[in-house]
Amino acid sequence: MKKQSFFKFIPIITLFFTILIGILDPAPIQRLRLLGFDQIQRLEPRPYQKLPVRIVDIDEKSLEALGQWPWPRTVMAELLIKLQKAGAAAVAFDILFAEPDRTSPNTILKQWKKFEGVSENPELSDLISKLPDHDEVLASTLKRLPTVLGIMFDNSGDVRDRPDPKWSYAQQGNDPRRFFQSYSGVVKALDVLSSSTSGLGSINSTLDSDGIIRRVPLFVRLNSGEKFSKEIFPTLSVEALRVAQRASTYLLRSSGASGDKSFGENLGLQEIRVGRIKVPTSGDGQLWLHDTGHIPERYVSAIDLFKSQSAVKKVRGHIVLIGTSAAGLKDIRSTPMEAAIAGVEVHAMAIEQMILGQHLQRPAWMPGAEILWLFFLGAALSFLIPRYGAFKCAFIALLGLAISIMTPWFAYSEYKLLVDPVYPSLVILLIYVTGSFIAFLRTESEKKYVRGAFSRYLSPDLVEKLAEEPDLLKLGGETKEMTIMFSDIRGFTKISESMSASELTSFINEYLTPMTDIILQHNGTIDKYMGDAIMAFWNAPIDNPKHREEAAIAALAMMRGLHEFNESLNEKSLADGKKRPPVSIGIGINTGTCCVGNMGSDQRFDYSVLGDTANVASRLEGQSKTYGVPIVVGEETVNAAPDFAWLELDLIRVVGKDDPVRIFSLVGDSDTQTENWFSNVAKTNALFLKNYRNQKWDDAVMVLERLEALTEIDLSTFVNLYRNRISVHREQDLGPNWDGVYSATSK
Repeated sequence: MKKQSFFKFIPIITLFFTILIGILDPAPIQRLRLLGFDQIQRLEPRPYQKLPVRIVDIDEKSLEALGQWPWPRTVMAELLIKLQKAGAAAVAFDILFAEPDRTSPNTILKQWKKFEGVSENPELSDLISKLPDHDEVLASTLKRLPTVLGIMFDNSGDVRDRPDPKWSYAQQGNDPRRFFQSYSGVVKALDVLSSSTSGLGSINSTLDSDGIIRRVPLFVRLNSGEKFSKEIFPTLSVEALRVAQRASTYLLRSSGASGDKSFGENLGLQEIRVGRIKVPTSGDGQLWLHDTGHIPERYVSAIDLFKSQSAVKKVRGHIVLIGTSAAGLKDIRSTPMEAAIAGVEVHAMAIEQMILGQHLQRPAWMPGAEILWLFFLGAALSFLIPRYGAFKCAFIALLGLAISIMTPWFAYSEYKLLVDPVYPSLVILLIYVTGSFIAFLRTESEKKYVRGAFSRYLSPDLVEKLAEEPDLLKLGGETKEMTIMFSDIRGFTKISESMSASELTSFINEYLTPMTDIILQHNGTIDKYMGDAIMAFWNAPIDNPKHREEAAIAALAMMRGLHEFNESLNEKSLADGKKRPPVSIGIGINTGTCCVGNMGSDQRFDYSVLGDTANVASRLEGQSKTYGVPIVVGEETVNAAPDFAWLELDLIRVVGKDDPVRIFSLVGDSDTQTENWFSNVAKTNALFLKNYRNQKWDDAVMVLERLEALTEIDLSTFVNLYRNRISVHREQDLGPNWDGVYSATSK
């Protein structure tokens, strides 16, 4: 008892353990959550819309045309002039110009002077020294239009190269800076370039532990150990947006600002405003990337700006990002939608997202809401499973699982909220499995008792059914569609008269054993033995959607088993010299609604079936001898099992039933159905029945003769039966409304 009491608390312990893990949020759980967010985005990525954002791509084609990277700064200046003339709103470089141009004249001159003879040509040296420096050429070009240069942050500790800011910012609420990504070192563009540009932006990427970019930082912090007055720096995407709008100030709105609902807790940055655009952020100043995947339409090849007027038109009024998709330049990143994408396209997606105002958000309260959902559903399952069992609580678990999966999808699709679909689902499954296991341990003792008490009296399937549902041991049952079979030995009375009691018992057992095995092998249940007769049924106690087909297959197998049984009788006759005539049987099968359950008294009962369907099956077995066929089957069975060789026999009114029944002979399986000879038999038989029911007696008799001549199947009894009927009908006035129904006079 103490052990069982402890088991009851295992689901609750599991629940609190998983909630604790959810609160601690270790790295593996974070990874699973991010993979869940990735899958949601893949199912419905942000649709690409034509926005004023374009990428000038230093691609393989441009490198082939203009030479290997890095290009001379004069080429970059020419590219800027092209963009200025095209009317670009702003140009941002996803490139770091940290070193002087090695192709500048004075740089080349210094290199030349290292070689013998070059320094001795003063005229050439003087001419080269008068040529403009390439970095100064680019710097003067930068002043002609709004531009942003890239800067790179690292953790080298070197802040000597810290750039002077081109912006200012105002702050509302708590100080959010401590939440931003922190670096201890920085590398900027050359002073001559930095002083000439309109803006400076970080080109650092935020990679998760699996190397995927899911968030784009909008601000980073330089943590140099000193308190600079402006120690935060914008990233390239948001700085390009500021410069394009000719804005000078960022407005940072943090928790604690007027109207904020953080209840006094410093949760970091909540929103920034750049020009006319508001951008909600995470507390650490990052933007969840609403991924579109790679869109070729964003790109214009750099070389095409020099050669194609149509390419120039594509950048008019656009924020232009200059970067590279060339694999050799090593700026290839991974996002939820793309395993390999140019880093500059990530910046472009972030700018588009800010312009559209369509942002993915994961509010600070979301993890708490997920934990609360886990607690309520997990507590419900922990309470209900031990009381009602795993099967009855499966719906609650499935419903909780569906909510845990569909709510994140709905929140994303309708409100662009990121809700964890993975961890809550895993916790629900874990609690359900744990609770189910405990319920299993509790019920095993009950099942063991049922198996021990009834295994010697009932079939294995029924024993298992009773073990799963002990209520079946009570009187009553259920109403369901079933297939019923009756089989009987023809002329059994005469056979029994020739045997002693012991011989008859041995004979019956030798016959019933293989017949029973065949029925059980095909998922049938033996209802009862009545002397030489067998009553069996399908689709109870275990549901079997193919119960009609199983019964038909079993009937055919019984006929084959009968042939083997007769061969064994013949062998015995040869051995002892005692004549044993071969056994013939008739089988009747019918499908319909029956009541099945435990029938009997409180002291003793049998699992049996009642209903008109069973009565008709018994009558059909009796008609097998009348029509001279071994297996007679009702229409309901035939209609639901078309892949057998069926031959219609008659439309009869069996004894004890007013409604007529269309009956068929089961000739063979699907292989027989496809054979030419059976197709010929079926067509000929159908023609006969048509003539017969239309009272075309002469035509019917002619077709009967064709049936009688067939060698593949013995229909002699069937043919003689109808000949006799036709002889009688010729003398009768049946009238035009005769329905062709024959009323059977015997069971």
